[in-house]
Amino acid sequence: MVYALVENTSPLLNRRRAPRRGIILVLTAVLLTFMLGLIAFAVDIGYIANARTEIQRATDSAAYAAAGALVNGTAGATVEGQSYLTSNKVAGKTLNTSNATFEYGLWDLNTRTFTVSNNSPNAVRVTANANQTPLFFGNVLNAQTFNIQSKSVATYQPRDIGLVLDYSGSMTYDSQFRNINLLGQAAIEANLLQIYQELGSPVYGTLTFAPVAYGSATTKNSNVLKKFKLNTVAYPYPGGSWDEFVDYVQTDNDINAAGYRNKYGYMTWLSYILEQRCGAYDTPGLDNVSEQPVTALKDAVDAFLAYLTAHSTDDRVSVSIYTFSDGTAKLEQSLTKTYTLISNITRNRQAGHYIGGTNISAGMTKARVDLQANARVGAKKMIVLMTDGVVNMPTGNTTLDKAAVITEANACASAKIPVVTIALGAYADTALMQQVADITGGAAFIVPGGQPIAQVKTQLEQVFSQVAADRPLKLVE
Repeated sequence: MVYALVENTSPLLNRRRAPRRGIILVLTAVLLTFMLGLIAFAVDIGYIANARTEIQRATDSAAYAAAGALVNGTAGATVEGQSYLTSNKVAGKTLNTSNATFEYGLWDLNTRTFTVSNNSPNAVRVTANANQTPLFFGNVLNAQTFNIQSKSVATYQPRDIGLVLDYSGSMTYDSQFRNINLLGQAAIEANLLQIYQELGSPVYGTLTFAPVAYGSATTKNSNVLKKFKLNTVAYPYPGGSWDEFVDYVQTDNDINAAGYRNKYGYMTWLSYILEQRCGAYDTPGLDNVSEQPVTALKDAVDAFLAYLTAHSTDDRVSVSIYTFSDGTAKLEQSLTKTYTLISNITRNRQAGHYIGGTNISAGMTKARVDLQANARVGAKKMIVLMTDGVVNMPTGNTTLDKAAVITEANACASAKIPVVTIALGAYADTALMQQVADITGGAAFIVPGGQPIAQVKTQLEQVFSQVAADRPLKLVE
């Protein structure tokens, strides 16, 4: 059977199809309009969201920069903050600084509140707006522009700082003839004269400051004492004796190198005291004289504290001294904002104050334990460790004693306490100090030996001032 395709020409069917085509066109037009509206809405919503991110980034960076420059005053901080504000474009345009507000005040760590104040501010609040910003498809949404605003608060994070200072006997080396090749004989002799005068230029027997030759290495002590009438004068300090002084002048190699073998005077007497009897239990009062380099260290600590005071940093400071009379170290002052306590302690200690050894690990431990127990929540913890020599305690075995320092450095790292190290002088173990800084995420500074004391003091002050000025910043709101 053969079938033929016959076109349906029924008027009724034709009438039914025509309306369908019309409805689809209408629906398509409606849907396209709706879809275009959604696209326009999505584009502008995304644009607004991106602009809000950009203005937040602008105020964040401005507040951060201004907080970092706050030590130079609020005017300088504003200039610095505005430069960062305008370098971050919002919606393709540079922010107008007239639409930004910089406020300075105090950030309270506990209540997390910002209070406007010109009294030693520690934080900055930046508010900015970008009003009447045009939309891409404003006509579609019946809105031509949009307004956005952002606010950021940044502060320099307060620190709790543990000072760990070397008060071993070697902190008098720059006042001794043992360093004659590094500093020159004239410099050491001038320093010894200064120390003598600071002691009040005492008079014992017929000694004079310039040493006077008498006898030989075999001359009896009694004859020497009689010659200078020291046999009629009690030795002035608890530790040491005139007999021991005579033995020192007759046998000491450093005295011989300076040309003062068998020569007796206040110069060689002070050299004897600094080399053999420098501790406070033997010779009290040396904390008030310019024995070096410990006095340069004291001056540097004072410069450090003066910076904190001048810039109202809200930092707290502790001080630990090694080595204590029990062979470890002593926490002389726990964390405090009364910086005069720290200054008085460092000033009233002398080289070898308790004993002359160098127990670096014990000093670090004292500072770390105090920080872990007493540091404030939200404060940045750190240790500043200074040494002028090689560790020789607690065991007397250098390898074991260095290992103890590394063990303590790892303990500080675990506690998230960076250690800033300062290696002072030609005898300091700079490699060990660098290792400690690397382990803990701190920084290492070297103040070279063989320099005039004035230069050592200047460099130490620069290092301590740099540490004081390097304050961590934090975006808090």
